Amino acid sequence: MHNPDLAPLIKTLSLAFIVIPHGQQFRALMQKELEFNKIGMIETSSVLAGFTFTVISAHYWPLALTAILGYLVNSAVRTLLFGYFGRKIYRPGLHFSLASVSTNLRFGAWLTADSIVNYINTNLSTLVLARILGAGVAGGYNLAYNVAVVPPMKLNPIITRVLFPAFAKIQDDTEKLRVNFYKLLSVVGIINFPALLGLMVVANNFVPLVFGEKWRSIIPILQLLCVVGLLRSVGNPIGSLLMAKARVDISFKFNVFKTFLFIPAILIGGHLAGAIGVTLGFLVVQIINTILSYFVMIKPVLGSSYRQYILSLWLPFYLSLPTFITSYGAGKLVDGYLPLSGVFALQVMIGILSFILMIIFSRNALVMEIKKQLFGSAKMKKLLRVG
Repeated sequence: MHNPDLAPLIKTLSLAFIVIPHGQQFRALMQKELEFNKIGMIETSSVLAGFTFTVISAHYWPLALTAILGYLVNSAVRTLLFGYFGRKIYRPGLHFSLASVSTNLRFGAWLTADSIVNYINTNLSTLVLARILGAGVAGGYNLAYNVAVVPPMKLNPIITRVLFPAFAKIQDDTEKLRVNFYKLLSVVGIINFPALLGLMVVANNFVPLVFGEKWRSIIPILQLLCVVGLLRSVGNPIGSLLMAKARVDISFKFNVFKTFLFIPAILIGGHLAGAIGVTLGFLVVQIINTILSYFVMIKPVLGSSYRQYILSLWLPFYLSLPTFITSYGAGKLVDGYLPLSGVFALQVMIGILSFILMIIFSRNALVMEIKKQLFGSAKMKKLLRVG
């Protein structure tokens, strides 16, 4: 990096690798027992402790090291609290038997390898762009990537993390697992599809309004990455399914295959058409990934259920389609009559209203079930047309 000032910061930060693992086993056990209230309390408390330490320290000692020390405080508090509450589930003792953990080690090895390959796939496009076209172009691409692809990557694990232990409890009941997996796939789509399709429509106004006129060049990149983000979002629950069935090896092998597709796709795209070419290469690989995911990862675990796979993806797309159409139409109708901020606000409001109406009037069984779970009062049920 050619920056010696970073050396002490990195060395200090590395202490986190010693502290964090001691709490992870207890967190995993609490997650398995579905004790998410405790997990939430612990993680909130640790974040507040780290944040408070950082703010107070930065006031008296305004150095970069204070942020790292704050993170270490966060990690230490988190580990201590997980250890304290987790010991009620399991109390560590002096016992060693390699044979008894061989299955877990094998599972962990596959999971670690899969995570490494997935990390490479996630960050490769930005690295290639920076290498081929420079940091400026890579920065613009990264801006669009952080808006369209990163939010689903951060949001979806919150849902799948909750449902992974539930899947694990029914791993031997294939029919029940199949039904609940496809429900999860649809729910993830219902959360992500309207936002990403809406963003794709309003990108022309969103980019200059939020980032400034100088970033107009990233509009087509952002629109293409919205499709990438949409497809990646529905791929996320597959990881929970494979972990529940202890078949992470399938995910690892498929991710390796995807890497061999991904590298030439973005290299060729980058050389031929710059940032747009890299984005198109990314999109093509993601489309192939979505199609093959069923045959390579879902079918071997859940059996033949292609129709259910298609229907689980069709439902959120069908519910989100009016958002796409009405937002686009509203933008065309008022373009030139309202300022940029007014057009954008109208598009967003019309899109949200369209999606809400689709949810209210939908008679789909899953949507009805979601409405019953979220809105229990009699008045709300009547408003949402829940019988």
